[in-house]
Amino acid sequence: MNNIKYLHVATALSIFFLVGCQTTPNATIMGEAKSTWDFDHKLQYKKTQLDDTNYKLEVITNSKVNFERMSGFLLRRSYLICGGYDYSLIVTKGVESFDFKRQSPNLIRSNLVAKLECFSS
Repeated sequence: MNNIKYLHVATALSIFFLVGCQTTPNATIMGEAKSTWDFDHKLQYKKTQLDDTNYKLEVITNSKVNFERMSGFLLRRSYLICGGYDYSLIVTKGVESFDFKRQSPNLIRSNLVAKLECFSS
C-alpha cells in the first residue's frame, strides 16, 4: 500500500519538474513584448523584436535575482535567439557598480535592458 502511494508521489513530482523547467514562448509579433518567466534561471524577462535582426531584451529585477545571474542570462538568451555567437549585445540600462550594495543598500534597481543585433553568417 505504501509503495503505491510513493509511486504516485514520485510520478506527480516528475511531471511537475518536467513542466516547471520549460519556458513559455515569447510574442512573435514585431514590436510587441510579452513578459515571460524563465524557470531554469528563475527570472522574468521581455523580448521585443524590432526588426528581422534586432531585438530589445529586458530582464526584470526583483529582490532575489542578482546582477550576475541577469547578465549571464542575457548572454545565454542572445546565443539562443541568434543561433550562435555572431551577435552584438549592448547593455543600455541597469548596469551596477562593483560596490553597488555597499554604497546604496536601499536603492531600487532598474531593469537590465540591452539591444541585441544578430549577424547573418
